[in-house]
Amino acid sequence: MKFAHAVLLALVGWHSMTTEVNATDVSQAVEEIYIARSLRLSRDAPTANCAADRTGFANARVEDRYHFQSLNVETKTGLVTDANVATVGELLACFGPSADPLTSNFYAEGSLGGVTFTGKGECRAARKDYPEPGLNLFRCFLDISNLPDRYVGGHLTTNTVTSKQSIGVASDPPGYVQPSIATIRLWKKRTPAGN
Repeated sequence: MKFAHAVLLALVGWHSMTTEVNATDVSQAVEEIYIARSLRLSRDAPTANCAADRTGFANARVEDRYHFQSLNVETKTGLVTDANVATVGELLACFGPSADPLTSNFYAEGSLGGVTFTGKGECRAARKDYPEPGLNLFRCFLDISNLPDRYVGGHLTTNTVTSKQSIGVASDPPGYVQPSIATIRLWKKRTPAGN
């Protein structure tokens, strides 16, 4: 009984400490974190949007357009209950092969939450025909730049599932959120104390 009481007191103390730390962190936050679903609207042959002087690579093979969609998440579990709530941004993306056959060059420009940006990175194939035939897993990243002046930079990562039906909400086979769930971190310039 004494042990249980001590554990309870320790947990209450820890909760109080984390609440205070989090409250302080919010007032001094230098980053914005977004979680969004990318919804592919089109996939076409590359245009001048994917020219080497913009993307940093000369051999773009496809040009995609996406919407960023907001999510509903259960606050107690983190479970996504709706991956298509509202459009909160847009993205134009260019993909082309690299020296590694499992990795594609990745360039994008767009906006999220009213913040415009460009990004350069890559996508890597992780698994084919998994978790069932017709599905493929990828992990992608973008180093984000060309942000408004209040930002230093940012980073985007994705957990991506593609299916035989690559455009739109419905996957083939059905039941998967496609193509990507993205995490975007944007870092703001720190203002000197007292300003």
